Amino acid sequence: MTENMNLVNEIADIRKLATIVRIEEIKPILGADNIEHARVRGWWVVVKKNDFKVGDLCVYIETDAILPDGLSEEKKEEWRALNKQMSKVSENERLVLKTKMDEISKLNTRPEFEFLRSVKFHIKTRRILGEISQGICFPISLIADDIKWPEGTLLMNGEEIYVNEGLDITEYLGVTQYIPPYPAIMGGDAKGQLESVGFLVSDEERLENLNAKYEEMRKFHYFKTEKLDRTSFAVYLKNGEFGVCGRTINFKTPDDDIPYDSMNVYWKMAKKLDLEEKMRKMVAERDPGLDSNIVFQGELIGEGIQKNLYKLKGQKVCFYNAFCIDTQEYLPYECFLSIMKELGLDTVPILNEDYELPERALDLLEEADKTYSVLNPKQLIEGFVYVAKGEIPVGTRITRSNFKRLSFKAKSRTFDLNK
Repeated sequence: MTENMNLVNEIADIRKLATIVRIEEIKPILGADNIEHARVRGWWVVVKKNDFKVGDLCVYIETDAILPDGLSEEKKEEWRALNKQMSKVSENERLVLKTKMDEISKLNTRPEFEFLRSVKFHIKTRRILGEISQGICFPISLIADDIKWPEGTLLMNGEEIYVNEGLDITEYLGVTQYIPPYPAIMGGDAKGQLESVGFLVSDEERLENLNAKYEEMRKFHYFKTEKLDRTSFAVYLKNGEFGVCGRTINFKTPDDDIPYDSMNVYWKMAKKLDLEEKMRKMVAERDPGLDSNIVFQGELIGEGIQKNLYKLKGQKVCFYNAFCIDTQEYLPYECFLSIMKELGLDTVPILNEDYELPERALDLLEEADKTYSVLNPKQLIEGFVYVAKGEIPVGTRITRSNFKRLSFKAKSRTFDLNK
């Protein structure tokens, strides 16, 4: 495997869900005596009053993170069973159940996260006294007992790492990313994991994490697209083999004798759109410089998928990327759009083809909060995705620049609150 191919294995966990960050700003919350609003990078988080001061390092956990549950599987199930009974018994019996649940909770090997059990340890966007809170901040004391002083290092994967601003401690804390379960309509047997094919998952970096790089990002013009609430869909040609993937799964090719109606929805869409024939013809006819090992990535939307927010009949795929497997690079976006038009395939809604970023990053979020979907004018959008135009200069160090791409997302906080 080449050095470039090794890059692709970074992307399964591309989001740094738990990092050491600095408190950059603190504001009071109107009418609140015990809480205040703290800013870390571009995120605003409601925190306990006087827990932090500006300049403090803290542990920040992003939204969509799942914190570790310190109970054994047996004890977790026992706690859940008792919890299910709570709404069906008398008040006195609830006290008995609560006592039993508390005894189980005492066995938690991660007691610092026990207060999150009622929300299944899932960190979400919340609104508290009218203020948005995205993520959660813990004092640096969360890991202080593990830090080797005076050097200020943590032992991570057998190596002593200095504790400083920006340090990724996702794996160290055992934090994982929440991935919505595949709906029953999806079906299909797994051939393997997406990483084995060799392309990037579709999780764009969030704008809030790019606060320090925003001025550099403003030097570029962008394609501005609507981010769709969907399930990921990808098709690829690799060494002559055609395949179909979901967000993390490379699905087995259906046997020849399997009827169309019995296929999973991914393969149905690939067949319906005649994607294998179109991709083989495209590779055969285009300039030899085009990577013959290539991936088209898109969003699968419609009936049975994420509540069908766009009120579609059936399903459809809206593509947003073409990725070259051998060179580990995105095809230029202009070239991708040309290919989609040539093959008669839909793309995600493109809202602006020459967009300039405003002075404030916050303006992007505020626009996303109140914009309605092109596909369903009654539905607030999930957010925007921005893709820089043209080539990214060598030496640029912004998200995904290793893959000759600068792209990011501004998610609607309103949408996240209503999930």
